[in-house]
Amino acid sequence: MKYFETLYIVNPNFEQSRLNTIIKDVEKNVGKFSNVIGHNIWGKKRLAYQIDNQKYGTFVLMNFETEEGSGIAGFESYMKLNISVLRAQTIRLKSRPTEAVLEKSIPLDNKDKFQQSIEDEGKPDKTSEDSSANDESAEPVEVENMKEIDEGEPIPESIDTDTEQE
Repeated sequence: MKYFETLYIVNPNFEQSRLNTIIKDVEKNVGKFSNVIGHNIWGKKRLAYQIDNQKYGTFVLMNFETEEGSGIAGFESYMKLNISVLRAQTIRLKSRPTEAVLEKSIPLDNKDKFQQSIEDEGKPDKTSEDSSANDESAEPVEVENMKEIDEGEPIPESIDTDTEQE
């Protein structure tokens, strides 16, 4: 048996019902040549860079086993052509994933905090508003020991850089 793991990122704007439909379609496609061991939804996470003008993506991890690796190329083509999937990567595992790995989904640290960060994006920072209020009442500071910069001697316009000696 050969074991594989695919991590794919789905458009974050899809509702749960649409996400479930996409997951079933991916399982159906993989089911043509292999057996799906597990499918975990990791949740919505911020991307390192924008993909298709999306700053966030819903991450999904799928583990499967197969006797032959011949269907992998077709599956990767399917994932690239699927417009609902932003990115996908499939790797071969050395051994079967343990049950703990299959059951473990990575939860968000704090869903309220995550939702708040999405809502606050694009809004001005509250700390900058507080500091601007303090700037209006600030008085200019006088510096007593400032020295004028000495411009020094002018640089000659032509400098002979020949190193040859005659």
